[in-house]
Amino acid sequence: MKTLQTGPKTNHSYSATLVRRSVIIGLFTALASATARVPNGSKSPPKILFICQFGTAKSAIAREVFRQRARERGINVSAFSRGITPEEHVSPALKARLEGEGIDSTRDGLRKLSRKDIKAADVVIMFNPLPETMRPKDLRDWSAVPSVNDDYPAARVDLRRRIDALLDTLAK
Repeated sequence: MKTLQTGPKTNHSYSATLVRRSVIIGLFTALASATARVPNGSKSPPKILFICQFGTAKSAIAREVFRQRARERGINVSAFSRGITPEEHVSPALKARLEGEGIDSTRDGLRKLSRKDIKAADVVIMFNPLPETMRPKDLRDWSAVPSVNDDYPAARVDLRRRIDALLDTLAK
């Protein structure tokens, strides 16, 4: 019994070379794409610090929303939050609402702002004035965001708009 050939004989060495080239090009493209999402070609993701008065409301919520939005967009960043005068400041109603949205503002714990935190951050987002002794490299004033305890729906819209704009900048 004869077998039908549907095409010319292939050169396995030539095919293997093409496969290797395709794999190398694919890896190079993936690597180029991944580094394009990190500003200034640095090797570590940018560090974003969110600061509010108490460290449990605006800054912690913004940190978690920022992480969610960055993950959804495939942007590699690092986010952390601090309080100027740390204190639990989330109302029970807000806490229930956040849980319903999958936001755990207590995930990283409550920590007091330090000079070391300011120095470690590439971008600092403040919701309240910072102590005079702490001057970050790149400071963004988000103090106009409405109170998350008093008007969470308005604060949520404002935070998402600001976070998306920041992520647009970081993605470039």
